[in-house]
Amino acid sequence: MEKGVSGVVDIHSDEYIIGQNIRKYRKQKGWSQKDLSDAVDIDRANISGIENGERGVINCVMLKRFARALGVSMDTLMDEEDEPPCADTSIQEKYDMLNPMHQEMVRESIDCYLLKERKVAI
Repeated sequence: MEKGVSGVVDIHSDEYIIGQNIRKYRKQKGWSQKDLSDAVDIDRANISGIENGERGVINCVMLKRFARALGVSMDTLMDEEDEPPCADTSIQEKYDMLNPMHQEMVRESIDCYLLKERKVAI
């Protein structure tokens, strides 16, 4: 997948949308990336790249394998979610929706606030 000049993944790209949907349905099944990699017979590191939209376009055969393993249709994996998380979505669920880079930013922010409030020593 091509990244912009700033190196940021385009969150409106098909690759990112499919990857986020794969992550969402994997987590709904309670599966780790390793569980999914075993189910679709690809390397776990590739699962991470696909979920983050960094791996480029996946072919139709691979999309079908993901859909079958996750128990959803190929169309479901390709659909862009129109609605943001609802207000009663837990903080953990929202955090889980983030890509690893943004999760790290959240952890760093929390650490800064805790340090500022003298709740933890970092």
